[in-house]
Amino acid sequence: MDEKKIFLCDNSIDGIFTAIYLAWSSGFGHANVKLEEKCEKGSFANLELFSEYIKVNTDLTLSVKVSRSIQSKISEEAFQMVCRVALSDYIGKADLIYRFLIKGFHIGGGILEHLSDEVVNKIFKINKNVGFEAHHLLGFVRFSEQENGLLFSSIEPKNNVLSLIAPHFADRLPKERFIIYDKKRNMAALHIPGKQWILAEVPDLKIGDFRAFTDQEDEYRDLWKIFFKHIVIKERINPKLQRNNLPLRFRGDMTEFEPDIEE
Repeated sequence: MDEKKIFLCDNSIDGIFTAIYLAWSSGFGHANVKLEEKCEKGSFANLELFSEYIKVNTDLTLSVKVSRSIQSKISEEAFQMVCRVALSDYIGKADLIYRFLIKGFHIGGGILEHLSDEVVNKIFKINKNVGFEAHHLLGFVRFSEQENGLLFSSIEPKNNVLSLIAPHFADRLPKERFIIYDKKRNMAALHIPGKQWILAEVPDLKIGDFRAFTDQEDEYRDLWKIFFKHIVIKERINPKLQRNNLPLRFRGDMTEFEPDIEE
């Protein structure tokens, strides 16, 4: 029985692409290798018997080579899809992407038409799920103006979509300083007028430090809550439909769902 080689990589696009490059060029054979990404909390899945674990150090040069190969040998659409899958919370995504690319490099751009294939179908479903969540957040993100003029927002998405939504707000708010903070991953998108937005790890950031609202911000927050409360037509309240359009998990970071103000 051949010993399986399991490549352990960072839970990121670059980490996964690095592992793909090393696994592909290892010579062990596709059937004898497996890719495994770190979980959200930085750990890996349970150890498997009769397997050799190979730690992968993320290499941007190797990642870029894989990126270019996907774009040139399969398609730009396939590249965008696997990137979104790499940003998902799906456990086992690294190996799934690897299996998809094995087929994709063999078939070419036509791989996206093979929806009956289990691997391709799974890629499509995860890609769609990540895209939906990013689209939802474009409308659900709420900024609060701090006394220093900074706009701050906190989110807690299932998938790691911060890099997908940041460009939208940088384009819509080019003259504003803002932070969008992913509480689940301790990551933040930072934007300064006239400069490119960046992603940064902020393990020591405390949301309580961003409660120094301006007087005008407090007034607007109160007005928004009053508007949201009084615009409701009681006879047409449909909680099930509302939950479908606005899932409960988004509401903790939305101004209109904060505790009612005194009337």
